[in-house]
Amino acid sequence: MNKKTWALLFFTYAIVLIVTAPASLISQLLSYASNGRVELANTRGTIWAGSANPVLHQKNGGLITINSLHWSISPLTLLTGKLNAQINWDIDQIVPPMYINVSAKQIELQHTYIPLPAILLDEASDFLKPAVLRGQIILKSDSLLISNQGLQGTATADWLNASSLLSSVSPLGDYHFTFSSSPASLDITLQTTSGALILSGQGRFTAGSGLDFKGTAQAAKGKEAELHELLSNLGPEVSPGVNSFSLVPTAVH
Repeated sequence: MNKKTWALLFFTYAIVLIVTAPASLISQLLSYASNGRVELANTRGTIWAGSANPVLHQKNGGLITINSLHWSISPLTLLTGKLNAQINWDIDQIVPPMYINVSAKQIELQHTYIPLPAILLDEASDFLKPAVLRGQIILKSDSLLISNQGLQGTATADWLNASSLLSSVSPLGDYHFTFSSSPASLDITLQTTSGALILSGQGRFTAGSGLDFKGTAQAAKGKEAELHELLSNLGPEVSPGVNSFSLVPTAVH
């Protein structure tokens, strides 16, 4: 075979490798980018169209597996120096697809919808670990922009069917978080939607100082005795029936 034939065969082989590249390659890239904290399990399909379960590595060595997701990536947009991906979650609710647009200078997330287990709250602060908090957290945002200037946009998170090992009351309630970003920080507010345990608070997260959050907790009328142990573990009583709590700032390494 002449050189042109060899070149054509090599080019064809390269295209086949690219088109059929396994989805597991995304897991390797994600693990590298997150310093080993995030990877994909049960990968199926290719890097262009596949599915997997995101897995988060806890600080204590444990693993947290999230709902299965499906993705599709447009190869043609790579020719313009961008990556456009569509994400769909394998859940009962019907939600719009989530879009991820990546360029050299920024990452844009549209119609963000991420279901997360509440065990992730253990990672937010060592203070929360003894409470063994459970339930589901749904993170939502219409638009988020991540760039060298920081995070821009707003988001909400609903903590549903919350429970704790320190209380027989289950669920404790439903709670709503609001996140507002600025170039230097992320402001957080907490409100109670419904439930036996009434929580409220405000805080801020910065890259240099970590999370600094202060709030109050109290039992709904008639639930004081059942929630006494949980409330006393959250923090000191600052007024009759009202306990304060503070999440100790955790430096980001």
